[in-house]
Formats: sequence, C-alpha cells, structure tokens
Amino acid sequence: MTSTTRPGETALPQSTETERLDGAALVLGYLQARGQGQGSPAGPASVVDALLRRVQELEARLGELSTAEQQAQELARTVASLKAYNQQLQETIRTLEIGFRRHVSEQISPDQLRLSLAGEPDACPPPTSSQVESVDAAPEVDPGEASGPPPGSAGPPEHAGTVESSSGSDPGGGKPVKRHEHGRRRIGVIPRVIIESLPQEVLLKGLERFERVGAEDSSSIGYRRGGLLELVTRRLKYVAKAEAPAASSAAEEEPAPSPAAGPALNHERGEPLVVREHELSGIPADTSFKQSPFVDGVLVRYTPESDAAEDSGPVKIASLPERPIDRCLADPSLLAHLFVHKLDYHTPYYRQEVESDRHGFRIGRGNMTRWQYDCGGIAMRIADAIWSDALSRSWFAMDATGTAIRAKDKHRYGHVFVLVAPGDGVLFRYTPTYDGLTVAKLFGGYQGTLVADASANHNVLFGPGKAREAGCWSHARRRFFKAFKAGAGKEAAFALQTLQALFHVEEECALCSPDERLEIRQRESAPIIEKLFAWAEAQRQVVPEHSPLREGLVYLHNQREALCEFLSNGEIPIHNNASERALRRVVKGRRNWLFHGSDEHAVRSCAISSLIATCQMHGLDPELYLQEILTVAPSYPLSRILDLSPKNWVATRQRLIAEGRLKYLDMARITGSRLAFRDR
Repeated sequence: MTSTTRPGETALPQSTETERLDGAALVLGYLQARGQGQGSPAGPASVVDALLRRVQELEARLGELSTAEQQAQELARTVASLKAYNQQLQETIRTLEIGFRRHVSEQISPDQLRLSLAGEPDACPPPTSSQVESVDAAPEVDPGEASGPPPGSAGPPEHAGTVESSSGSDPGGGKPVKRHEHGRRRIGVIPRVIIESLPQEVLLKGLERFERVGAEDSSSIGYRRGGLLELVTRRLKYVAKAEAPAASSAAEEEPAPSPAAGPALNHERGEPLVVREHELSGIPADTSFKQSPFVDGVLVRYTPESDAAEDSGPVKIASLPERPIDRCLADPSLLAHLFVHKLDYHTPYYRQEVESDRHGFRIGRGNMTRWQYDCGGIAMRIADAIWSDALSRSWFAMDATGTAIRAKDKHRYGHVFVLVAPGDGVLFRYTPTYDGLTVAKLFGGYQGTLVADASANHNVLFGPGKAREAGCWSHARRRFFKAFKAGAGKEAAFALQTLQALFHVEEECALCSPDERLEIRQRESAPIIEKLFAWAEAQRQVVPEHSPLREGLVYLHNQREALCEFLSNGEIPIHNNASERALRRVVKGRRNWLFHGSDEHAVRSCAISSLIATCQMHGLDPELYLQEILTVAPSYPLSRILDLSPKNWVATRQRLIAEGRLKYLDMARITGSRLAFRDR
C-alpha cells in the first residue's frame, strides 16, 4: 500500500498509515453494524459526525484529567509542606516537654472508685485545679552555662577587666583606648580576714628560738553564712636566730604583729581582722557529725600524707592549704556553695552572679562554669568508684531522662541515666545516645535483679545468664489511671482498686525484714495479683483495639513475669519510684539552667550531682561534705578513693582527725560570733 501526501505534509510511515486505516475500518464497520441493528443506514456523513463527537468527548475527558493531575500535584506539594511543618512542631513539642512538663497528681479517692464500680453516671468528674499543676512562665536563658574550657584545661580564672586610660587616648581627639589591667582585679567591699600560718618546726621549738624575716600573702574568696569573705593566708617566714641576717630588708615590710591569742575583736575600724591559724584550728567534740555543727561556716585544713612537715632550708615557711584547683581564687567553701546552689537548689550561675555582685564582689558565670568543670573531674573519681561498687550489688533500680546540650545551630539532646542503690548511693551518668548498645555498655554483664521500666532499649540486659527484670507496678497503674480519666469507668476502677490493695500490703510490710516481707507478699499479695491477671485476660478478649483501657491490659499481659518478680525476692520494691524521684533533680534543673555547654560538661555535672544526691540519701550536709572532699580529694590516694564516698566519709573523717591530718577553723570563732546551735 502506498501513501499519498499533500504539499507541506510529512509522510507517515507505511505501518502507521496502515494501522490508521485499519482502525478507521473497524470503527466504520462497527457503526454500520450498529445502524443495521437499529434499522437505519449508517452513511459516511453519520460516521464522521460520530467520530467528531467521540473526539470531542475524549478531548473534554483529557482536559478533566489534566486538571485533576494539576490538583494532585498541588495536593502533593501541600502534603509535603504539612509533613515538614508537622516535623517542626514535633521538635518544638519535644523541646517544651524537656523544659516545661509538669507533674500531674494521679491520686484517686476511694469514694470515687466505689461510685464508678456502683455504676453512678457522675463517677468520673473532671480533675480539679488542685490536681493539675499550673505551668510556670518560661525560664530565663543562662548564656554563661555554655562557656567553659576545653577538656583538660585547669588554668586560673581570668579576672582582667578593661579600664579607660587618658594617657593612651588618641592625640587626634579620637575615642580613648581601653587597656586591660594585668593580674587579678581588686577585691571589692567584702569582709577581709588575715589568717597567719606558722611553720610546724617553729611551733614545736618555740617562737623565742626564731626570728621573723618576712611573710607571703595569698588571697582567696571564701563563703560563710551571709555572704562572701576575702581570706588572706599569710605564711610567716622564720630563720633561726643564729642564722638571722644583721639587717633584714624584710623587717621593714613586716606587717603589724597579730594578737597573742584569740580573735582580734578590738581591731580598729577599717583594718582587716588578723588571727593565727594554730590558735583557732581544732576539731568538733563529736567527730561523727552529719549535719554541720558550725554556725557561721568553716574552713577545712588538710595535711597530705606525703607533705613535708617543714621546709628543709634555712628559711622556715608553712605550706599553702590544699586547694582543688591550682592557683584558683575560689576557696573550697565558695566552690561547695556554688555547686550546691546550682545542682541542688537549681539556681543558675547567672543568678548567682547577680547575688555575688550584690554581696560586694562580682564572680562571673564563666568562672563558675570553669570551676565546676575542673572540680567535676575530682568528683568523677569518687562517682566512678561508687558506680563500680553498686554494680556488685544483688539488685538496683535504674531509669533515664533527656537533657539539652548546647550546639552551634540549635540544642541537641542527650540522656541522663540514674542508678539507685539503696544504702550505697544515687548515681547519674550522661550519654549522648539512648539505645541498646549504650545500655549494654553501662550495665552489661550485670547478673542481679534490675528494677526498670518496660523500655525496649533494656531488653539487651535480660535473658539466660544475664540480669533478671523486675517490673514497676506504678507504671502499670498509670495506664489504668489514664483510662479512668478518659471515661473507662467501671473496668478501670476495678483495676485501680485492686492495685490500691496491693500497695496497701507493701505499706504495712515496709519496715519488715526481707524474709518477713517475702512471706507477707506470698500470703497476701499473690492472691490479689492472680485475681487481677485473670480479670485482665478476660477483659483483653472483649475490650476494643484502640480503647484507653486496652493499653493497660496489654501492659499487664506483656510484663507479667517482670511484674511478679517481687514475689520471689523480698529485697526489691514493687515499683521504680525511687528512680523517678531521683530524676526530678535533673528535670527541675533543666527548667532553670536549661542546657549543658557540652557533653564533657554534662558528664562532670552528673558526677557532682551524684555526690549531692548520695549525701541526701545518707543524711549528710552536702555543702559541708563537698567542702571537705574538695580539700582532701586532690592529694588522696586513688587506690582508696572509695573512702571519700558519702557512705564511708564519716568513718574516714574520724580516722583523718585521729591522725592529725584534718582540722577545722570555725568562722564563728574567727569573727567573734556568739551564736550557737540549740541542743538537738
């Protein structure tokens, strides 16, 4: 078949033209057959009209499809933008949950449960205002929390300020040039005490055999109850009278003599108070104290084992007191005060900076952060030793929560684990991630009983030859509480009432021995649990898939073995509330100081928080404990570092006092305070 083309037209391929004619023939045959069936002839004109109408229908349909395609593309773009916006909202919600989530009471009165079981219509009244804690305003941002030295730095704090110098101004009449003052800035208007320290050899042989040839002063900032205090440690220099120079230039620079004994209460106004350390240092009558017996604060003095008692040279001079940070302006009394107020009272450093400025001497938040970083390295030695010791126990509890870490673009999130070992300590450990590998690294190899939440990240710890899992009945109860508030009514009320009976048994046997407690649990708690699980299995078959009650039923079904673990061990608790309460310290803190400056800062902050929380467990005054530890720990043997844990500190303190290496300077005696504690 040959194809004919008109002028200006492109000839179609033969195969294409053939297909086109075949298709037209088929359509023509179809229309002819249809026309014969209807009794009317189908001429060429009618065929063309039908084809035109069909083409018009197809074009209209094609236009509709094009419009639909455009609409689909617009919808796809809208869905993509909504997904991005939803992800942004999720990040915002997560940030708000870390900083502003509040605790909601989960208490339900027995009368309310009885009304629900009786089928009263008003059995589930809405929560009152007293049951829901109001959300406070957003906390202020502490920009100084992120400042700190790179790991390993332990240099002295910088106190250089800027002053305007008229002599350095531009001769052409420009702005005056700002010059930096070198060295430490002057101490502000705070009380000043000069503590004279004599060499040990001079004290033993007597002052009459030596001649004073000078002194060296070293200033630091301490803290007593009421505010800051400048402490000047004046180390007097002596030589034997036979070796004394004929004309000593130091005699002209010799300070005024101090009083022979006791505090100088009659010193002239405006002059510093001068006292002698050996005349005021002593020890409390009861060395086993836990709460501070010092009304006005205390200065701790420690003599290391390897420290020489005296200088072997001709000039005798006392050694400087032990300090946690070399060449640091802060005394351990001030460091302990700063750390406790931030990590226990949740006062950020920028607020403490304002407070110190009002006390007469401004301490920058950057310096406070560096001091915490350096002292956190000391606390890590003790916290790591307590952690290793706790992993050898037969059981302990653990949990985790999130915390924010400052980054370049936006905050990133890390995690703080808590380990609660009753009788030993409360320990915090920071990790950048929270997954099975991280949990295995922290607790891997432990083969005791671990009280924890039903997190999938913990599954790596449990199994044959590994730790045994003990569940938390408080977490099981929380799901039925939510179902009750959501309107589950009678079914949730039955579960809550049964769990109240279970917790009542635990309250009665709280003071019993582990063996007695186990016997009571098997006699009274076991029947209650069997009744609850039988009811839960029956309800699980009929409760709808997405109802609020089903979550609690599924939790009981999946965690049955872990929840029943307490029936075979009288030592472990039936809940993980101790870990939840310990993590409140982290949650309350992040609402105030908001974030850590880096991962290393978070690690060291957790070490100090561990010592403070463990002090609370053992009834110790955390501020006094930290002051003592920061004085003793820098030169204490690492092989016996566990002696400095809050659990062992009272016994260690008594031993150091008996050896004559630990003494105290009562600030009340130095300042002449007549205040005293009442007899307890």
